[in-house]
Amino acid sequence: MPGAIALLTRESVPEVLAAGGTGNWVTSADRARGFPYVVLVRNGRHPASPSDTEHGAAFLVGRISGARISAATAVSGYPRIFIEISEYAPVSVPNAWSKSQNPVWYTDLTEFGINENELQFQPVPHTTAKSESPALDRDHLVAEAKRTIARLFSVPATAVDISIRF
Repeated sequence: MPGAIALLTRESVPEVLAAGGTGNWVTSADRARGFPYVVLVRNGRHPASPSDTEHGAAFLVGRISGARISAATAVSGYPRIFIEISEYAPVSVPNAWSKSQNPVWYTDLTEFGINENELQFQPVPHTTAKSESPALDRDHLVAEAKRTIARLFSVPATAVDISIRF
């Protein structure tokens, strides 16, 4: 039961691929890095939304490779997060939206009827976007290590702690 962050978005697939991920979300970068997948669900009611997918349908699963603070700030004052993906798989799951007022929710692939083993992942084209600081690169490496260890032992990434002694 692989965990996933689900996002109600107006972003198109070409936009997501060109950016190397999706943003700007109000969530914790640490929490986002703890999930293996992001599921994008179409917000067809946004005026800039493409008409390629019906409102509320899941259209893409991305393998999360990192999360970083973006330049945007939410009205509430919280920083917004950009979720980086290394691979993506197109999907078509109607009525996937939870109908929550929050466009970010935490779930798993089985809630969408998606079988992780049936996804046909493709690499995201290389982007020129770089992390905003070396600390974020370290955070990405630690998060990736936690996810790898979690998969190895079949536990959630949140159950993995890494400590370094100097």
